Amino acid sequence: MKLLDDLCNHLYDMDVEWHLCGGFAIDVFLGSITRKHKDIDITVSFDDMEVCIQYLKSKGWEIDAPVGNRRLVPVEFALKHSELYFDNIWCYKKDADFIKTEKTDGVFKYVKFIDREQTELDFIEVLFNKVENVIFYYQKNHNIMINTDKAFIKKDKISILAPEVILLYKSRNYENNDYKHDFDAVINKLEKERYDWFINAMNIAYPEGHPWIK
Repeated sequence: MKLLDDLCNHLYDMDVEWHLCGGFAIDVFLGSITRKHKDIDITVSFDDMEVCIQYLKSKGWEIDAPVGNRRLVPVEFALKHSELYFDNIWCYKKDADFIKTEKTDGVFKYVKFIDREQTELDFIEVLFNKVENVIFYYQKNHNIMINTDKAFIKKDKISILAPEVILLYKSRNYENNDYKHDFDAVINKLEKERYDWFINAMNIAYPEGHPWIK
């Protein structure tokens, strides 16, 4: 797919290990595009956060950090204020017309992401995760972890986050129709070891139960 080729070419000399995640990664795992995608996501280790941000800034991206309550701030501001926790960034082009600012409050801005299909490289969301001693930690619960040789899968020239890990993240918003689609499309395509890891991780994340593990 041209968009993924453009992404690989754009990041080819970034001195940081990155992996495709989100819905695009599910489709790469499946070997075909099964739905329209609103954005493209990659994951990077927290240890490489600043190098990643510097690289993307050098490529001309505008970069904001979501810091809770629907607020965005310039990433440089967030880096200087440790009280503003963030674990992902939005990278977009200056003329982006799919992110609408609804209001501003000092350095904070409140935006609306316009529903659309991403067909060109005009937006990248980077999600930061703890990766340490060849272990990938689920950002929402560090009791859930997976070896990096299982967490990342090489597909042709691109590395993806394993689908069972992606589904774990998507489970937090399981009523989203796109996330439901991704779950239905891939859950029965997982090898037994990957399926068993997913069920175990879901049981830890949701001790009271979850619709995806009835």
